[in-house]
Order: sequence, then C-alpha cells, then structure tokens
Amino acid sequence: MNATASPFLFQPGAGRMPPHLAGRQAEQSVLWQFSDALRAGEGPPSDVVMIGPRGNGKTVLMRWFEQECRAGANPLDAVWLTPNQMPTLDVLATELAPPQRFRAWLPDALSISLGSGQASWELQGRPSSFTQLLVARCRRAPLVLLVDEAHTLDPAVGQALLNASQQVRSQAPFLLMLAGTPSLQTHLNTMLATFWSRAEMLGIGLLDEAAAAEALARPLADNDLSFADDALRQVVAESQCYPYFIQLWGQALWTQARNKGAKRIGPALVDEVRPAFVARRDSYYESRREELHQRGLDMAAVRVAAAYRGKAILPEPELEAAVAGDEADRSFAAAALKRMQDFGYVWKPLGQGFNWVPGIPSLMDYVQQRAEDAGVPPPHPSVGNVVY
Repeated sequence: MNATASPFLFQPGAGRMPPHLAGRQAEQSVLWQFSDALRAGEGPPSDVVMIGPRGNGKTVLMRWFEQECRAGANPLDAVWLTPNQMPTLDVLATELAPPQRFRAWLPDALSISLGSGQASWELQGRPSSFTQLLVARCRRAPLVLLVDEAHTLDPAVGQALLNASQQVRSQAPFLLMLAGTPSLQTHLNTMLATFWSRAEMLGIGLLDEAAAAEALARPLADNDLSFADDALRQVVAESQCYPYFIQLWGQALWTQARNKGAKRIGPALVDEVRPAFVARRDSYYESRREELHQRGLDMAAVRVAAAYRGKAILPEPELEAAVAGDEADRSFAAAALKRMQDFGYVWKPLGQGFNWVPGIPSLMDYVQQRAEDAGVPPPHPSVGNVVY
C-alpha cells in the first residue's frame, strides 16, 4: 500500500472528482467532439443539456469537462456558474466578459457601470446587447459556459442565454452546457426557446455493474490494495451502482484497510465496514424521505415502491395510477410524479419513451420499511394495476 496516499482516496461528497471516473466513456467522447470544434475556432452545432437524478455524477462529469477544456497546449476559457451567481443579465454579462479584461475588444456602444468600484456591464435589459457582447468576446477567445443546477435558473436569464447561444454559435466559438435534475427539461420549456430540445442531450443515470466495479477497484489497485472477486461483487450489489454510494463504500474500505495494514479486501473486511456504510446510507435516505414527507408525498411514495416491487421499469400510466391510489386523481398524480422526479425518487431516462425507473431502487425499500415500522397499512394489492 502506498504510504503517502491521501487518507481520503475516495470522495463521497457533493461534486468532488472521484479518484477514477468510470463508465462515462460515451458522454466523454461526445464532449471531446464539442471541445475539438471550439479549439478549431468553430461554434458547435448545439448546446449540451445533461440531466439525471441527484448523486449520479452530473457535476463530476461537468468538472471533468471543465478540466479538459483548460488542459493542453490550446486551452479554452471555461466559466463555471450556478444560477445564484447569475441572477440578472448584467451580472451574467460581467461574469462572461469582465470589462477590465475584454473592454478593448468589445463594442463601445455598451454601457459600463463603475458604481461599485468595479467595472460591470449595464445592458438595460436588452438581450440583443448581451448577444452582441458575447459574439465579440468569443471571437477574441473561445468560451465554454458551464451552468450547474440549471433547473433553478431564472427563466428570463435562461431565455436570454438560450437565444444568445443559438446566435453566437453561428458566428463565434461558444458552448453552453446546462446540467440539472430531470425537471430541467420542463423548466427549459417555460423559457419560450423551444429550439433547446435540439441540444445534445446526455442522460446521467446509475452506472452498470462493470463500471461500478472499476470505479471501486481501480483506485485501490493503484495503491497496492487488491479486491477478492466475491467481495467486489458483494460491494457492487450493495452500492446499487449509485455513484455516491460507490464513493462511500470505497472510502470506508480504504480507511479500514489502512488501519489494519491489509493488502487485500475480502468478505470479512467488507462485513467490518458495512455498519458504517449502512449508517451513512440510511441517513441519506432519511433526508430524501423527509423531503417527500414535507411535501405530502409519503403515501404516494409508498404506493410507488409497492408498484415497483419485482420490477425495474414501469410504464407511465401504471406509475400514475400508483401515485394517485384509490382516488385515481390524475391531476394530483401528474403533479406528485413531477415532484418525485425532482427529488430523484423516480425518473424517465432519455430514450425510454414513457417508461420510468427508480432513481435508487433501495431507497424504495427504505421508504416501505419506514412505513411498516410506523404501522402504516400496506397499499391495496390492486395499486399500480391499470385497466386500459
């Protein structure tokens, strides 16, 4: 084992880069094509929109792309923002084209404010001025704008940004990349820029078993710590191939192996650290269950869990019936289903049509168990069945 390795080999936090990014090769290949176009001085054919439930690694993949853009002999300018950092068009314009850096190459017709002691743009709410500014700035240096948590983006700012991106890309090397929960698609539809749906769409869900195993085993092997095959299969199964849980398991195993001076992870060591993992997992699950409770979705979540029992996929009509329960209230079902999607309890992966899958299958087990512990009667056996 490498004695100089960090005690935090894995990164079970929010948006931290894991020691090894596994299972996202297809998405990485797409993003390399976009960065290659920018480096050639071309505007890419579309924006990039990345969606998926929380904890699946959207932010990590975007961080990887940010690093790739800034690397090499021909680096790209990459600006990372969250919606709270761009509440208005003027603030966004100043973030993307700081007057102190780009003023000499930008249009004189645009107004600059010095009221705060630092130069900032004053566009008087004119999206056309924002577009003009962005074209001039990107002609000077290609730009990538990465917006995380885009499902909370102010609609007016988002509309101006989407419209500007479409125009700027035809004249200068600029890429807009948006990442958010599955509700991002609905949110973008409110911005009256319907062409966004022609963006390059990347759906980020659970890893497959091979990628989950690689994400666990590779960093450990790089530090002279091997994994017994049966132990690795066990940990992958219990991780549910959920990236956040993979990092939790990896860190727990790494810490225990270091403490014991172990060179190999077998079933016994897995058993030793399982209680710590389960405690962290259940704490995470309880926060998700509490979110559902605060919005009055407790019983709907239990009914959905019952409907998914023994199934990996449910068609939308069957899922809506499970959400509505005996009342068969379609309006309630649609609104509740949207909120459950926001929380990552269920979601509709890209290319799945009207089929929905659990965000994390074992979260549904937890929700059901908590309901049983509280003495809540199980859903009627007919819940989830639809008569067509």
